[in-house]
Amino acid sequence: MRQHPLAVLVWAILYLVGIFAIGLLRILIAPADPANIAGAIGAALLSQGLALALVAVLITAATRATLHPYKRGACYLRLGANELRVFALLVLLTIASMVATFLLTLANGFLLGLLAWLAPGAATGWLGALLLLVELAALLFVQVRLSIALPLTYLYEAITVDEAWAQSRGHFWSIFGAFAALALLVASVGLALLALFFLPILSTLVQTGANAQALMETLLMIVLAAKNLPAISQLLLVSGMLALVALGFVLMTATLANAARTMLGLQDGQIEDLRRSRG
Repeated sequence: MRQHPLAVLVWAILYLVGIFAIGLLRILIAPADPANIAGAIGAALLSQGLALALVAVLITAATRATLHPYKRGACYLRLGANELRVFALLVLLTIASMVATFLLTLANGFLLGLLAWLAPGAATGWLGALLLLVELAALLFVQVRLSIALPLTYLYEAITVDEAWAQSRGHFWSIFGAFAALALLVASVGLALLALFFLPILSTLVQTGANAQALMETLLMIVLAAKNLPAISQLLLVSGMLALVALGFVLMTATLANAARTMLGLQDGQIEDLRRSRG
C-alpha cells in the first residue's frame, strides 16, 4: 500500500465497480418467472463466473506487484495466461467447496439421524454441535493450508494445489495468525467507521452488554438509523464500508503472496527458475 498507492486505489475501484455491475447484471438477466429454475441457475453461474474472473485479474495484479514490482504496466493489471490460470484455480476451488458442502450435508444428515437413534434426548444436540465444530475446524485447516495456492500458481506458471499443501506444512499457525490479524484490523476500522455515524447506538450496546439478542437489536437499530441518514451521509457510509472490503481483499492477497515468497525463500525475479523446476 505504501509503495503502490495508486495501484491499490485502482484495484479497489475496479473491485467495487465490478462487483456492483455484476450484481446489477444478475438482477437484469434473472428470469421474471420464479418457476424458471434453469434461467435462475444460468444467471447465477454467469454472475459467479464473472465475479471469479474479476477476482482472478485483481489477485494476479496484487500478487505481481508484491512479488515482481518491476513488472509495472498499467497498475500491474494484465489479461494473460497468469490470469487465466488463477481463474481456473478459483473455479476448481469453488467447485470443490460446493461438492464438499454437499457431501458434508449428506453425511451430517446420516450421522445426526444415527445419533438420534443411538442416543435420543438432549445428548443428540450436544453431539451434533460438536460434530459441526469439528467439521468447521477441518474446513478451516484445509482452507489455510491451501491459501497460498493462488500465489504459487502465479509463481510456478502452472495450476498447483499439492505444492501449496506441501509448502504450508508447519506454517498453519503463522498463516492463520495473519488471517486473524487482518480480520481484526478490518473489523476495527469498520467499527470505527460505524461509530462515526451511530455512536449513540453502539454506546447503548456497550452499556447493556453484548449478547445475541442485544447484537440483533443493535443491528436492527443501525439499519433503521441508516435509512434516516441524509443522502450524502448514506453515500459516505456505503462507500466507506465497500472501500474497506476492497482494502481487506488487497491486504489479504499481498500477505499471501509474501507468505509464499517467504516459504520458498525467494527473491524478486526467480520465476524462471521456478518454472524450470516444475518442468
